Amino acid sequence: MNPTDTGTVVPASVLAESGTPDDTALFGAKAANLGRLLAAGYRVPPFVVVPTRACAEILAPVADAVAEILTTLDHTDSASLRSVSADIRALILDLSLPESVSAGLESALAELADGPVRLAVRSSVSGEDSATDSFAGQLDTFLNVAPEAVPRAVLGVLASAYSERSLFYRAHRGLDNGGVDCAVLVQVLVDSAVAGVAFSCNPQTGDPAESVVSAALGLGEGVVAGTVECDTYFLDNASGAIVSRSVADKRHRVVADGAKGTVVAAIEGGDTAPALTDAQVTELARTAARLAETFGAPQDIEWAYDVDGTLFLLQARPVTATGARETIFDNVNVAESYPGLSSPLTFSILRAAYEQVFRACHRDFGATAEIVDRNAADLYPYLVGTAHGRIYYNISNWYRLFLQIPGMEFAIEGWEAALNIENRYRRPAAPERGFARLRMYALRVRVIAIIAFGWLRLPRRLRAFFTELAAFTADLDHRLAPETPARERDPEALLQWTERCLNELVPAYSVQIFNDFLAQQLFHVVGQLLERKGLDESEAITLRNELFCGEEGVDSVDPVRSALELTATIRADAELRALFEGPLDAHAVWKTLAQREFGTFRAAYLRHIALFGDRTVDELKLETDPLGEHPQRLVPMLRNYLRGGQNIDDMAAREKAIRREAEATATALFRGGSAVERLAFRFALGRAREHVKQRENMRLGRSRSFGLIKRVFREFGTQFHEAGLLERPRDIFWLTYEEIAALTRGTAVDTDVARTVRTRHGDHERWRAVAMPSRIVTTGIAATEINDPALEAPPTDADTSQKVLRGIGCAPGRVEASALVLGTPDPDVEIDGQILVASTTDPGWVFLMVAAGGLISERGSVLSHTAIIGRELGIPTVVGVPGVTRLVASGDRLALDGRAGTATILDEDPS
Repeated sequence: MNPTDTGTVVPASVLAESGTPDDTALFGAKAANLGRLLAAGYRVPPFVVVPTRACAEILAPVADAVAEILTTLDHTDSASLRSVSADIRALILDLSLPESVSAGLESALAELADGPVRLAVRSSVSGEDSATDSFAGQLDTFLNVAPEAVPRAVLGVLASAYSERSLFYRAHRGLDNGGVDCAVLVQVLVDSAVAGVAFSCNPQTGDPAESVVSAALGLGEGVVAGTVECDTYFLDNASGAIVSRSVADKRHRVVADGAKGTVVAAIEGGDTAPALTDAQVTELARTAARLAETFGAPQDIEWAYDVDGTLFLLQARPVTATGARETIFDNVNVAESYPGLSSPLTFSILRAAYEQVFRACHRDFGATAEIVDRNAADLYPYLVGTAHGRIYYNISNWYRLFLQIPGMEFAIEGWEAALNIENRYRRPAAPERGFARLRMYALRVRVIAIIAFGWLRLPRRLRAFFTELAAFTADLDHRLAPETPARERDPEALLQWTERCLNELVPAYSVQIFNDFLAQQLFHVVGQLLERKGLDESEAITLRNELFCGEEGVDSVDPVRSALELTATIRADAELRALFEGPLDAHAVWKTLAQREFGTFRAAYLRHIALFGDRTVDELKLETDPLGEHPQRLVPMLRNYLRGGQNIDDMAAREKAIRREAEATATALFRGGSAVERLAFRFALGRAREHVKQRENMRLGRSRSFGLIKRVFREFGTQFHEAGLLERPRDIFWLTYEEIAALTRGTAVDTDVARTVRTRHGDHERWRAVAMPSRIVTTGIAATEINDPALEAPPTDADTSQKVLRGIGCAPGRVEASALVLGTPDPDVEIDGQILVASTTDPGWVFLMVAAGGLISERGSVLSHTAIIGRELGIPTVVGVPGVTRLVASGDRLALDGRAGTATILDEDPS
């Protein structure tokens, strides 16, 4: 049959018999591909197609109005996308099918099945499912549709061609929004027991030697939409062997529902059995390989097995963007140190510091000179990224960092858990026999030997870092002293000092990364050992947290201890107490302290600033002023402590009591075990405690190192301002380190610094109002997807009806108090026992935490600074609570349980 002679609805047999190049234009790519599958002898569920010509007839009454509306579209503006989409979709959904199409559908559907049937109604667009443009998920699909509801579903599919995401997708890929040739496919819905996708090549790397199968229970929608747990299999195409598998605990599946079409249903108790037999996995991989050979390109197929184990192919299309590099940016951990927006100067120094630290760190963990040289250009310089002023980890490169050290892949799980990073890595199954298994053991022995040697050297290297830091501090003090000749602090001299710092002091900080690694791995091991004694995961996490309470010798607590000692002096002195409790503002109090009668206290006050002035909120951002530049900012903090009556000895005593109780519980758990088990647990716990403590001590050293960098670039700002390059000294923060060096040494391609400053300042003001996701996944040129307006939509997924919010309990204790939601921490904020609620926190929050009753954060992990200090100070702390800053308002009454990891909204503030 000639397809040009068909009517308004075309049966599958016509496409199977046709097989001409015109089929895609007439029926859309998806339907044309299904016709090719039928012609090749594969089992495809029965279907019919409403061809592009008939769909154009359906849309004809509104075609001119749609074209007029499209002239107003600005695809870079999310508001324009919403408005245009809503207007066009309303026009289409108000239509009725022409009589010829309606009658054709009714007749064709009657022939699809003998008895009752449920249907899938989906798009089939010219260009869809092609090798360059998959249109994956851009148009709506309607599942479990009754025959009488098909006309409405057809209109819904046609309307979805003008959804916000479809309009943006086509414009983003250079396709014409005004020339959408859409057909609609109506197909019998397979009531599948298991369904999923299969790729004839690895879709991430484009490797033709490896195929991938992903499967879930129920309908395949759950796999494509990512709403259910999936098993994943990797196969070697040459041998057909399954080389790696990841079998999930499947707790959900998509099922047909008469009222809603489909729903995600819970699986009671979960299902840990593989969704597919090995024979089925092999069958799917071979099917994908045969289709790739038949169609001359790697194939991506959607498939379903019914309850009888019969295989149906639902779709086949070329694998899109084969080999395109995927880059994952994630701020789940880095946001603790760099919350919100950071200046260009901060990012550029941080990028350079990470490059030097992890180059040295890679060597520490056994990377050969060849590996280090190979990664010098494209790995170490790109461990962090920036998007709209926020700093992200380039997680993809962090995985590369691990995986390029032979034998180190075992450590990824503990690293992901410690940083609370979404698991992405699937460790290949261990070889069962032969040389490959011997090689695996040899590599592990090598890694263990390297780690053991590094552990023995750790105390000496920690001391060496602080010695180096003291030398750099003394050198900078000399250079910036007024009596030092100006040539020792001119821009060239400052650049040389900075370069020496990056090449000598910063690499020495790699000892902290080695220590962090040991802390993360041993912390993870402690949890695993507790689970082996019969505790479930949540019980093990709780007990582990309590075992890390009350640790002595944590230098990060010293700034708080010093501030509380100042508070005790104020409380014991009537005149000081009257001054701090009086009506004067912070600046006036500071000026009053210059009077002779307060001389002793003022000296102690300044001594605190000299020792701990680098520990502030946002302390690692170069644009954040150290306390020494604004000494009056210590006044509100001391007032909070004076009001709250905090005593660090009482806090420490509470934490030690929790620790003793946890130790007794752990002792009882291991009492019935072997001596080896007890020794292993004691060793892991003792070393983990020590390395977690050193982690915090090194962070204080890091703060002091950044304090030196701040002083250098403030001096740069002053000199650039005096030279007429900058309107204000603080404008230096809008430039990058590389630009400052180029301006100093005559290699700058743009010397209009004022214009650069104005542009970047304006960008940051716009970005401040933009809500950015925690994770950004890009392919190809990262900047094109970072600028996607879809990223700029504020999150709307917070369920405001929630009363019990769950996260990760980090520091035990229970408190009921009012909430104080802080978007950005204000040193002058009045804190008196409230529960602080924040998107993220950094080490400088320790001063706010002490005066608070508890802390809840949207981000963080059990080894984040916030968690460690919460345990040390006995402040109930819960991190990783999604959307808490949107669900809780200041003044709401909360019950916070740091052991259970819950925050319960007791009463909402009426205001």
